[in-house]
Amino acid sequence: MRICAVMKYPPIQGGVSAHCYRMAMALAARGHQVDVVTNADEVADDYRIWFDDTDITRLEATFPNGGAVRVISTGHWERARAYIPAANPFGTKLAALATEEIRARGADLVFSAYLEPYGLSAHLAASWTGVPHVVQHAGSDRTRLLDHPELGQAYREVLRRADLVVGDRGLVGLGIPFDRIAPMPRASLPPEFTPDGPVADLSALVARLSETPWVRNTAPLDPDVATIGVYGKLGVFKGSFDLIRALARLRARGLRFNFLVMAGGTERQRFLAELDELGLTEVTWTLPFLPHWRVPEVLRACTAVCGLERNFPVEVHRPGLPMELLSCGTCAVLSAEVVRTQPRWTDLRDRARVVTDPRDIDELSTVLTEVIENPSAAIEFGRLGAKDLPVADDAELGGAYEAMFAAVVRGEPVQLGGDAALALLRTHMPTTTAVLGDRVDELLCATGAAGVPEVAALLAESIEAEHADLPYPLDTLREVVRFERHRLWLAVDADHEEVQPAFARLPRARRETDFGRLRPVCSALLRIDEFQLDIAALTTRGAIVPGGPSLYAFHKRPSLHGRIFQLTPATRELLELCDGTRTVDELTEIARLEHGAAPAAVRDRVRQFAIDQVVQLR
Repeated sequence: MRICAVMKYPPIQGGVSAHCYRMAMALAARGHQVDVVTNADEVADDYRIWFDDTDITRLEATFPNGGAVRVISTGHWERARAYIPAANPFGTKLAALATEEIRARGADLVFSAYLEPYGLSAHLAASWTGVPHVVQHAGSDRTRLLDHPELGQAYREVLRRADLVVGDRGLVGLGIPFDRIAPMPRASLPPEFTPDGPVADLSALVARLSETPWVRNTAPLDPDVATIGVYGKLGVFKGSFDLIRALARLRARGLRFNFLVMAGGTERQRFLAELDELGLTEVTWTLPFLPHWRVPEVLRACTAVCGLERNFPVEVHRPGLPMELLSCGTCAVLSAEVVRTQPRWTDLRDRARVVTDPRDIDELSTVLTEVIENPSAAIEFGRLGAKDLPVADDAELGGAYEAMFAAVVRGEPVQLGGDAALALLRTHMPTTTAVLGDRVDELLCATGAAGVPEVAALLAESIEAEHADLPYPLDTLREVVRFERHRLWLAVDADHEEVQPAFARLPRARRETDFGRLRPVCSALLRIDEFQLDIAALTTRGAIVPGGPSLYAFHKRPSLHGRIFQLTPATRELLELCDGTRTVDELTEIARLEHGAAPAAVRDRVRQFAIDQVVQLR
């Protein structure tokens, strides 16, 4: 096959870029031609991998069986690009280059990875050339970008019209048939990720990279102490600042260590400033991002490497860092949140030093102290963690994509099994479907093409009709069914044509007085209901426990990753008053007079409602 792949690619840093590179090379190794169309040469310095001449040659390849990877990148003809308001038209450039490549060289299909700008550009190129399109999403575009009020509609159209979507099967709620959604291939790692490969001379590496702007400390590392490492993007949610606060505490106690940072991102300057404030500059060595094929030798040179994400805002995030660390035999210090993102995470938690919450500096300091005071034990622990690790290799990765792409080219479903409506009902109405058993299948067969919400209504009627044989009191089951129908509504975009205007857009209120004159209107994507049931027990343990009364809000989001949250009576009253007839100032005054609420608190709550798209400001 010849594949036009519009996607992230090195020198763009990150897991998506590394995955795309390995996929392209794995397919080429199987004899396919992969034309990579990318904007990687234009990546900002904060997210750019540092290459030497040898690394650059690895971006393209040819294989004896005729397979090949070619790279076509944007950014080589910028002089005539001028329009107002100014922007870099990545989407247009990628769509144009992909179309030219397809027409000049042919393509059996177009593949894209990450929705912005690659998925949209590939959709245009595929539409213009009549070539099938396979789109793959990651975590942040599946949630943050798909939820964006000014972007999400375009991505939903791309996903609905793709010949195949690779990723979250929850997207069936957009009306995509199950046989057009394929699960993400199993995570793979190239052969460099092994405990027994070369070990980087960190002092020599620092000296060699000393001219790059990210390197500040060029002194040799102390070979007689433990080296604590961190790599990837820096940030609050990455636990980067928790880590350096714990290290500063340990240094104040007299512990000696090296701290190696191979990282970047927009938080880099803040991170450097805090290192200075905490007195860690002398024991910290900073490196730029390196190509992922060079990462293992750096990991093997560290005593332990940390991955401490906490409260990460991307719900479907699944970082590859834990498997990378473990496969290299490096002692992994991981947050419990990171561990839980991994497949078979219960098997992996014993292979890492786990910190419940990195914000607990006492706990984090205790774990790091064990590593620093006994580095030989940490090294041995890391090597034991690498044994029998369940990781796919690139050959398996290439085979998985080859099978998917071949099915699309032949016009066949990639996989069978799983009626979309039944899957949604079982996922979001588990207690209701379990109680009714085979009756669910009967109703689906009888209703034919009826929508999922209509089938859910029939399930509720069946509960009423068959109450004599039910395992729980009818009143309790009514509460369960009502709650589960709300939860199902969050995951189904059946009414998208009517409710799209309700996705709030926050006006530009430049002055506080401007904000006070705006009129909030509750989103049509918000439902509020009261239950005589312990909702927390039902959602976390599946236990049906009478309780209440309790108020809950169900907030549908464009990504169909909806939110369920408990309300106080005062918050419910505030939302009910958001009907478009009152200004923010008037709401603030009502809350002050009737509840003694602080005006600033009410304004902040309304502003956050607007940011979260719970209300629209007019």
